[in-house]
Amino acid sequence: MAEMSPSVELGGKMAENGFMGKYKAFRKHRIPHEFSYSERLVHFLLMIAETKPYIEENLAKPLALQLLRQAKIRAITFSNQIEGNPLGEGKVTKALENQTSREDENQFVRDVLNYGDALDYAVQLAKAKRPLTTKDLCDIQKLITSGVLQAEHVGVIRKIPVSIGDASTGVQLDSCPDPEHLPALLEDLWQWVEDHHDANAFARAFAFHYLFVAIHPFADGNGRTVRIMQHLLLLKSGETIAQFVPSESAIMQTRAQYYSTIRQCKILGTLNPFLEYLAECFALAAENVVYERKTLLLQSADRKPEARREKIISLGQQRKALTIQDVLVILPDIPRRTLERDLEALVRDGKLKAKGEKKARVYYIS
Repeated sequence: MAEMSPSVELGGKMAENGFMGKYKAFRKHRIPHEFSYSERLVHFLLMIAETKPYIEENLAKPLALQLLRQAKIRAITFSNQIEGNPLGEGKVTKALENQTSREDENQFVRDVLNYGDALDYAVQLAKAKRPLTTKDLCDIQKLITSGVLQAEHVGVIRKIPVSIGDASTGVQLDSCPDPEHLPALLEDLWQWVEDHHDANAFARAFAFHYLFVAIHPFADGNGRTVRIMQHLLLLKSGETIAQFVPSESAIMQTRAQYYSTIRQCKILGTLNPFLEYLAECFALAAENVVYERKTLLLQSADRKPEARREKIISLGQQRKALTIQDVLVILPDIPRRTLERDLEALVRDGKLKAKGEKKARVYYIS
């Protein structure tokens, strides 16, 4: 196990051709199942590692629940949008808050509620001290597609031919193995997961993502199922950062690249293009979470009277005089009446002097 600063674990076997003779079904269907720790892949794994201490340090903070909810809403929104669901974050939030009966809602809202159930299930499943199985795949797909697909396609391995297609355009991108080959391919998939248990957790989860897509075990719901499975594999590997990083947002913004890297893997016979792409998506999403976390902390600080009043005093020291309008500019998220009380308190404490009528009052440093 190699170590790289700041903290990236690279399982040596994964990068080597150490499993010759295995994965006969993968080889028969020309499904790439090896990769190397390229400079580009390691670069993005390092970016992820650099965000982990900051994000994990704040897991127990008061804003953690807010960040978790925000990450869940975004994961649901963008994972469904990748599949053509038009609902944005606002409507997804409303659907989750209302929790109305699925029978009374349209398919887009059912997609939202179903995906939320599947995410919650994955979080619980991650705590189980056992290997994942095909039944787990079926259970997650069942939660995602319940009430949306015909019953014979829900929670079962497909019995019909399918292809990989871009949901936004309807363009077929590649054919998938016929149903009779799925048992052997899924056996190879779980063997591959077991064989590479000591690999870098992110590389392993991203590689699983590609292998699952290449197999396409379900009649529908494969994309949403594999994105939850990627999330689940990371959580089972102890990567709690995954709870806070909705990388689906980056995938949605670069959807064409998602499909192009799938094609590149098949042509080049390596998982690297897809792994590097997903690692970049996760790294960028993680950096965005860090930025938003810092912004939330600043906003939270502004809501403490002491912090607000320090800002007001600082502004007064920079100017000869200030008004309520000046204070509203530096604290735009705080209600006007709250800031007026802050100014009155600073006058009572002798830190400011006031002159003029209340509506046009001017304040000076004492």
